[in-house]
Amino acid sequence: MKSASLATALLIGVLTAAPSPAMAQPSPYEEAVAARLAGDPGRAVELLEPWVAANPQDLDARVQLGYALLAVNETDAAAAEFRFVLAGAPDYVDAAQGLALIEQRRGVPTVRQGFFYVEGAISDLSQGREGWSEVAAGALVPLSATVSSNLRATHYRRFGIEDAELAIGATVQAAANSWFTFNGSITPSADFRPEWSAGVGVEQRLTNSANPLVVGFDASFQRFPVQDVLLLSPVVTQYFDDGRYSITARANAIRAGGGSFRLGTSVRADHYARERLRFFLGAATGPDTDLGVVTNTTALFAGTEFPLTRTISMTASAAHEWRDDDLDRTEGRLGLRFGF
Repeated sequence: MKSASLATALLIGVLTAAPSPAMAQPSPYEEAVAARLAGDPGRAVELLEPWVAANPQDLDARVQLGYALLAVNETDAAAAEFRFVLAGAPDYVDAAQGLALIEQRRGVPTVRQGFFYVEGAISDLSQGREGWSEVAAGALVPLSATVSSNLRATHYRRFGIEDAELAIGATVQAAANSWFTFNGSITPSADFRPEWSAGVGVEQRLTNSANPLVVGFDASFQRFPVQDVLLLSPVVTQYFDDGRYSITARANAIRAGGGSFRLGTSVRADHYARERLRFFLGAATGPDTDLGVVTNTTALFAGTEFPLTRTISMTASAAHEWRDDDLDRTEGRLGLRFGF
């Protein structure tokens, strides 16, 4: 009995001394993930770098390290982690999104991921005129590593008149730093939107760095019910702070009917805070042809995109437009974007 009691006591002592699963210490990987999610990416990097060195095939850890490095502006190192993961697991969505974010910051149009979206807009007009409304749905579909297509269907209502427009386009990466765009649209039985339109564009990244200079040129022809409109538009974008900010300046030369060209300009600033979280604001002045009739306008606008889930984002924007036809306009726009 005495030996049995002693054995029981020893067993109890061992069990009480051993840590329970609930009391087990988290691994460095778990500590790093918690630190990154808590807003301490520097600590996450300190924990993950030795972990990845000891476990080089831990793809989850390498993705976490990539996002932590991105948060402390170590963009090149972050890109290397994401590329390593995608080389072994091409369908790893988080790694693809991380690399796409870096490419977006660096002025690289990316076709790695697809998405579809819905959005709507309501405009309030001055002088008690009936407001405008707009509802659209569309998608960007990657066709290959260098080609993507986009589709959009839009229902417009202006002054009690309705038009439905269908648009299609494509982006082609012709070289490492060169892209071409093609687009067209058709509006059956058009009242105020273009009966049809066609456009082309080119974009060239001039400096292959974390803060590139990107230049482009767009040209389009639109056949409205009342007249034809030709639009020529050079554009320049400069990135700053390792791609976290950009400023875009655009000139617009519009020729309506047989008239002369009329000039306008716009400037826009973007801040890419983190994955799928961005803010923008800007101003524009010059001729507008939204209704097929050229009207001089001045506008201020701002907006944001922010994530709701890992694959769904919300977009929101607001704008105010002063028009020479005395119909000043205030617009609010909301949308949802679904990645796939």
